[in-house]
Amino acid sequence: MSATTAFVDALAGLDRSELGAHAGLRRALRGSGLGPPEAILHPSDTAQTAEVMRSASEHGFGVLPFTSGAHREPARPSAATSPNRPWLGLCTDRLRGIEVYEAADLTLTAGAGTSMEEIDTALRANGQWAPFDPPHARDRSLGGLVADGGFGPLATGYGELRNHVLGMTAVTGDGRVLRLGGRVVKNVAGFDLVRAVTGSRGSLAILTSVTVRAFPLPAVDLVLSLRAARLEELLEAAARVRTAPVLPASCLLYERPDGEGEGAVLLVRLHGAASTVDADRTRLAAHLGRPLDVVAADRAAAAVVHARDAAWGRAVRLELSARPSRLSPLLGIVRAMDPVELALDPFTGRLRVGLEAVEADTVETLSASVEAAGGALRVSAAPSPGVVGMGTTLSEDEARLTDDLRRAFDPRGVLWPAYA
Repeated sequence: MSATTAFVDALAGLDRSELGAHAGLRRALRGSGLGPPEAILHPSDTAQTAEVMRSASEHGFGVLPFTSGAHREPARPSAATSPNRPWLGLCTDRLRGIEVYEAADLTLTAGAGTSMEEIDTALRANGQWAPFDPPHARDRSLGGLVADGGFGPLATGYGELRNHVLGMTAVTGDGRVLRLGGRVVKNVAGFDLVRAVTGSRGSLAILTSVTVRAFPLPAVDLVLSLRAARLEELLEAAARVRTAPVLPASCLLYERPDGEGEGAVLLVRLHGAASTVDADRTRLAAHLGRPLDVVAADRAAAAVVHARDAAWGRAVRLELSARPSRLSPLLGIVRAMDPVELALDPFTGRLRVGLEAVEADTVETLSASVEAAGGALRVSAAPSPGVVGMGTTLSEDEARLTDDLRRAFDPRGVLWPAYA
C-alpha cells in the first residue's frame, strides 16, 4: 500500500465519491494541467473537516473545497501548487441544514453546504428574506456565496454581503477550528476576521457554518424600466437616478444583442410601504424629467433575474470596477472589444462584460488602459484557465498583507487553488 493510499484510507468514516459524479468540478479542472484527486471526501461536520485538513497538512496534500462546483472559476496551479502535487477534493454538501433561526432577531445560522433556495424558503415563511443577489444566487450554497463574497444589484439598497455576515465557523489549512463573530449585529472589536474570510475564495479557510442577517420582506417591490438601443444612451438617466433624493433597492443597466433581448435597459427597483414607494417614484420622475415605465407584476421577477445574470453565461467574462463617475470611460474602452453582453451598476461602480473570446496579450493591454482610466480589471471566466484571474495586480502593501493572512490561516499552503 502506497503512502498516499494509506493516508487517504486512514480517513475512515468519511463518505467518498468519484470525480465523475461532479460535473462542475470536472469543468473547473478542464485545461488546468491538474491530475485527478486522490479522493473526494464528504465530511459531515466541523470535526471531520478539521480531521481532513490536519491530515492533509501533515502529509503535504492540497485540498480543493467545493459544494457543486457549478459556479467555480477554473482551477489553476500556482508555484506553490505543482500539477504533480497529490490533492483531495473536499465537498461541503453534507454540511447542510438550518442550525439556528431567530426570526425575532433577524438572524439565521446554517451549514455552509445549505442551498440559498432552502434558506430563502425558510425566511419567506416568516415574512423575511436574504437580499443577496449575485448571479444565480438561489442555486448556490451559503458557504460558497460567502467564500465568493460577490454581490448583485441589491447591494445598492441593502449593502454588500460582507456587511451582513455576522459569524462563521471556519477550519484553517492546518485544521484549527475558528469560531468567528457571533449571532448579534455588533460583535467585533478590533480586526474583523469575518470580513477577511468573506470573499477570500477558499484561500484562507473552509467554512462549515455561517450566520447571516435577515431582512423583512418589502411590502411593495416595484420594478421600473427605461429602454434604448444602446447602453450609452442610458448613462445620463442612470447618473440622475444615482443623484436623486431616493435610494432605490437596485439600479442596473444591461445590454444584450438585438436577437436575444431588447437592446439596452435601465432597471430600477423601489422597496418599501406603498405610500413610500409611490412618493419615491414621483420624486424620481421629477428628478429625471420623465417617468419610468412600470414593469408588469407578472414580468417583474423575470426582468430582475434577466438583468442580474446579464453576461454571466458567456465564454469570457470581465469584471471592471471604478468610481461611478469613471464608468463612462471604461465603457468606451471595452466597447472596442465588441462585447456580446454588458451589465453596469451605476451605484457600486461595477461593469460586467461578456465576450466570445480573449487572448492574454489583449487582457494585458486592456488592463493598462483600464488602470489609466482609474479602474481595475479582472478576468473571472475564460476558455483558457491561464487567462482567468489576469488583470489589475495588487500593490506591494496589498500583496504583503494578503500573503501574511494566508500564512497565518494556511501555513503549509494546503488550500488551493483559490476559487471565486
